Formats: sequence, C-alpha cells, structure tokens
Amino acid sequence: MKRLLIFLSCIFIAEQASAFVYPVFDTLLANGLKVIVCEKPATVAGEGFAELEVWYRVGSKDEKDGTRGMAHLFEHMMFRGTKNYSGETFTHRMDSVGAEWNAYTTFDRTVYHEFLPVAALDMAMMLEADRMQNLDVTQEILDTEREVVGQEYRNGISNWYRKMQLDRYAMLYPQGHPYAVDVIGNLDEVTSFTSEQCMKFYNEHYSPGKAFVIIVGDVKHSDVFKTAAKTFGAIYVVPEQIAVGSGYHPMLNTHVKGLEMNMDFPLQIYCFSFPQPPASDKDFFAFDMIMSVLFSDDNSILNERLVKEEHSAFGVVSVGEAWSLFPSRTQVDVFMPPSPGNLRVKKAIREEIDDVIANGLPQEKMNDFISNLEASQIMGAYYAENIAHELGMAEYYFRDYKKADTMIDSYKAVTQEDIKRVAGDYMRAEQVDVINIKPAE
Repeated sequence: MKRLLIFLSCIFIAEQASAFVYPVFDTLLANGLKVIVCEKPATVAGEGFAELEVWYRVGSKDEKDGTRGMAHLFEHMMFRGTKNYSGETFTHRMDSVGAEWNAYTTFDRTVYHEFLPVAALDMAMMLEADRMQNLDVTQEILDTEREVVGQEYRNGISNWYRKMQLDRYAMLYPQGHPYAVDVIGNLDEVTSFTSEQCMKFYNEHYSPGKAFVIIVGDVKHSDVFKTAAKTFGAIYVVPEQIAVGSGYHPMLNTHVKGLEMNMDFPLQIYCFSFPQPPASDKDFFAFDMIMSVLFSDDNSILNERLVKEEHSAFGVVSVGEAWSLFPSRTQVDVFMPPSPGNLRVKKAIREEIDDVIANGLPQEKMNDFISNLEASQIMGAYYAENIAHELGMAEYYFRDYKKADTMIDSYKAVTQEDIKRVAGDYMRAEQVDVINIKPAE
C-alpha cells in the first residue's frame, strides 16, 4: 500500500566524500531513500548537465514461478504512465529538453537514468518520484508491453548465439537459486501476466526504502537535497515484508546439468563453467583479476596463446555478470572451428589454469591490469554517467558508495598467494565443467 506523507520540514545531515576528485554528499530522507550527489562542474562554458539515476534493489532474483520476467517487464512498464502523467507526457518532457533517457534490468537491479540540462533536473526528479508512487498498470497497457517483451524475446532467439545462451542458461543453476532463470524470463509466463500481478510486484519492490538516487553534474548538493525532499521525500510506503533472494544455494559444490549441447551454427564452443564469488566476498577482487588476466582481456594469457600464437581458437570470451549479490556461475566461451583436434585446446586451458594455481599470475600482467583500471578511472571521470555508475555499483553491492574511490586499492592489495588460493578454490579440475557445444549433425 502506498500513500503520501507531506514533510513540513527537513533537516539534512550531509556527509562529504569524493568520487574521482569531485566532492560527493549524501542524505537519508525520512522515508528511507538515500540521495547521493556528486558536484561535477561543467567542463565547458554554458549551461551544465547532470546525470540522474534511480537504482531499485529489484531484479530477476526477486521473481517466483509464475512471475518469471516481471522485473524486465517493469523496465518497460515504468515508461507507460502514472495516475498523473501519461507515458507520452514523460517522453515529450524528456525529449523537449534534449534528455538522453533509458533503463536496464539485471539479475540483481533495475536502473532508470537520464542525462539532461541542470535546468530540467527538478522536472526529471518530479517525474521519477511520481512513477515511484503512482504507476498505473491497466490491462490494456500491459497487453501492449507484453507483446513488446515477447517480440524482444523472439528477436533474441533469432540470433544463434543468443539462442544458445538461453538454452544453456537452463543448465547452470539448481532449482531455487536466485539466478535460476534468465532475466528475460519465460515467454509463456510473460504473456499471461495480469495487471493485479504487476501491481503486487510494484508495491513490493518499488519504494523509497528499496531504492537510492544518484545525481552527478553541475549542481549544488544543498539545492538537490531540497528538491529531493519535495519530490521523493513526500512518498511514504508500507512495504510488504519479503525475503529477497531466499533459498539460494552455495555454488562451490554444484555442477551444470549437462556437458553437451547442439546448435544450428558451424562452430564449436567449449564453455568452461565454474563457481564465482559474490561482490561482497573476500575472494571477489582476486577472482575478478584472474578472470581478466587469464581469460577475458584482449591480451589475456589464453587469448595470446590460443588466438594469437597457436591459432587454435577464434576467440576467448567471458560471459555473464562479473558482479553479483549471490554466489553464481561464470562462463568462458572458447570459439573454434569444429574439429576433433580441439581436444588440445581443452588441454591447453587446463595447463594454464593449473599454472596459475601453482605459480600465480605473471606480475607484469597484474601490473598492467591495475594500470588499465587507473587509466579507465581517469578517463571515466570526464563523464557524469560513468561516475554515477561507479557510485551506484559501490552503493548497491557494498551499501557504501565511498568504496568507489577505494576499489583500485582493493585490487592492488591482491597478492600472489591470494591468486593461487582463489584459483585453486574456484578453478581446480573438479570445480570446472566443460560444456561441449557443437553443430547439430
């Protein structure tokens, strides 16, 4: 149930931090909504711009059987109008000020974002607050959006690689795991959703206490906090108590449900699948470094050996989310021409993994990894949306946006002993499953 509570006064307790040299402030509204503001001055003379993002702690992890695909559907529904403003009004107002606006959904989170002139920020905050409390889901609107999502699903499976990924995804997780179903959901469930189901999902997950707001740009935090109090602060919520992500399984001792797949494309893929720690785990930064240096970077150990030197593979690609709330499975796809000789590729990958377990990573590769992160952060500081993303990831996964400034230090603290231990825990032979994906006969 949602209702309005008008705050007659607001006292801001703002704490200053920094993000890539720009000052960052935050306040917590009485309804539980955290507002984070990074004061990034305009880089050129004239009117400044700002990035506004609303992060909801809801994703496909929160769905149950019968509502698979609901979180992704809401990414669409939130643009279709409220009791106060139609979807056309939202679109017109954003377009009239030249805003760039969109949204995305993952297993863990849903994020709505706009990049627009600072002069239009109050308007955008009002519209975001309105759809946080006044969404209007009619059966007519729902029928339209279900068809849009259905077409998106059909377009996806018309691509051979995307179809293979969807087919494979069902093999990765045990029943009851938060990530057991792909974000797009099950088409038969999506096409049978009712408006009542949608409103129940909305009331459970779209509220100030389950979201936070980030603004980065040519703004003053005191002004933004006042606007936030008038817009978002007027929302009062009595949420239903639900257990988010309950019933998940630890991943270290689980395996995929099958080791062979066929696909309608003249390639062979070895999919190496193994456990992955959540972002909050002590092993996360060492694991992420191993994934990049060994597998996924253009100059990774395996790309250099298999693709550039031996020419036994077309490419090595890491698939899936690097960051997660829960233990999960990562996948590394190795693309090859279909050939009986590909067994040597599997052997080479096992050799390189075992070498990391025994000896760690080459120090120069680890140094390059850190240098690339530092360069990316310096370049990213020019763009408000990059800063907002880094602040959002830190706030979402660590519940502390200040960690955005210390993330590189966490990577720098990784030792060779950490690398060897983590590689042994997650990538030793008995942990790794290899799915052989090959052309149908």
